[in-house]
Formats: sequence, C-alpha cells, structure tokens
Amino acid sequence: MILAASTNIYCEQWDAPDIPIEHSIRTCAAAGYKALDFGFVELAKQPDRLLGKNWKQGILQYKELADNLQVRFVQAHATLYDFCNPSADALPLDQMMRRSIEGAALLGAPWIVVHPSTHIKQGKAAQDTHEMNVRFFQELADYAKQFCVGIAIENMWGKTVEGVRRYAIDVRELMDLVDAVDRPNVGACWDTEHGSIEGLDQARAIRMLGDRLKCLHISDEAGPTHVHILPYMGRISWTEILQALADIEYNNPFTFEIQHYLPGIPAPLVPSSMRLSVETGNHMIAQINGLRRNSL
Repeated sequence: MILAASTNIYCEQWDAPDIPIEHSIRTCAAAGYKALDFGFVELAKQPDRLLGKNWKQGILQYKELADNLQVRFVQAHATLYDFCNPSADALPLDQMMRRSIEGAALLGAPWIVVHPSTHIKQGKAAQDTHEMNVRFFQELADYAKQFCVGIAIENMWGKTVEGVRRYAIDVRELMDLVDAVDRPNVGACWDTEHGSIEGLDQARAIRMLGDRLKCLHISDEAGPTHVHILPYMGRISWTEILQALADIEYNNPFTFEIQHYLPGIPAPLVPSSMRLSVETGNHMIAQINGLRRNSL
C-alpha cells in the first residue's frame, strides 16, 4: 500500500492567495511523498485551465513536473457538478467533468473520485435521485472506459442548501448505487471525515464495501469548523478503521485529503509539518500491515 496526498494539501493559507498546484507538488515531493491525488476541484477555480484551448498542455506540464520529481499520480478528484439539478452553467460543468477524466488519463491516474448528486424537487429529495445517479454514472463510466480510467463514487455528508440530507451518506445507498451502475470501472471512495461528521460506524461501512472500495480520502475532524485535518488531531477513533481496512485486505493507495491541515501554519514550518504528515501516514499503513499479519 502506498501513501498519497491530494495536491490540495497545500493549496491555501489564511489571508493569502491560492497556492499554485505545481508548488504543492514540489512541496509534497520534498516532504517524501511518492504518490499524489490530483485535485481538479482546485484547478477549476480558474475555469480556463480546463475549458481553454490549451488545457491538455497544462495537464501534461503537471505530469512532466511529477515525473522529474519522481512522484506519480495514483488517483484524482473530479470537478464538482450537481448533475441532478442542472443550472444555466450545466454545459461547462459537464465539460469540466469529462475533461477531469481525460486529464486523469493524461496524468496516469487510474481512478478518479466523483461526488453523487441529490435531486431536489419542491424542497425535498426526489424519489428518482437513485435512478438519476445510476444513469449519470453509467454514461460517465462508459466515457471514462475509453481512457482506461475508473470512477470511484464518494460517500457524502451534510445537507443541501435546501436543508435536505444528501444522497449516498449511508453506506447502503453507496453500495446500491455502485452495484446498480454495474460497470467494471466503477467502485467506491470512502471519506473518513464525511463518515465521522455523520456519526457512522465506519469500520462496519468499510467491511460492507469490501472489494468495491477503490479509493480512500483519509482525514480527521474536530467539529463542523475544523474538518479535513491530519489524523489523530481530531476525534476519529482510528484503530477500528485501520482494522477494517486490514480485514478487507485493502491494498490501494492510502490517500490523505487534508486541505485544512496547513492554512494556519507559518510558511517556515510547512516543510516540517508536511514531513509529519508523511510520518503519520506511514505509521497508519504500518498499523494496517501489522493487523493483517496478526490475522494470519
């Protein structure tokens, strides 16, 4: 199992401009990361980076930088698209979603994480939400297949702006969605921070997902305003989660999504803080490997 970090690990600092993705890549490599999750969400903050004429060239420059630093992209995170409730900007959002997939292929990332959507009708979750998600992900998976990219559907958290509980918070909904899409290049991504916010039994959820689980978003949380932080700095009990990952013999990347870990860290302390994150991830992977050996 390889440790990875999302490129959003160093994407912002308080009261400062967004940090370029290439700087995050360099900082991750210097800290000791050998694998990365490319954040198309952050790239899409400047839509021309994905919608412009030379968008592929920009993606390939990230790939060249990573190759030179001897790090590789093991997964990616697609742009955000509330496809069940399309608005006037649905066309560019759909185009950015598809370019995220093609971009993942250009980077060499075999999986890309995509959020499901909740259809809102008259202020409530519509009964056709599941069917709309199935159709969307079937079409997206068929599109991704030509680029040899897999779609990992992520568990959700919280409520929509209308106050409606989001679809696929419950692991059973996520499992049913993956199974109904019924494509070999579709699986699940489990986000531990989302699961903790919702008070779920995450070890049980991971065991239920089993071999459907293709990607992880590992982070901790210490309340609604303190999320996506480094493990052991929040309130998640990690022992049960690591045991569950060992039990299902999960061996895909162990990926941190901790974009709120560093924003308040002074720049001179960022390198040592990044190294701490590497040590933490390697410790967690060692725990999983030890639990596997003990079960033999």
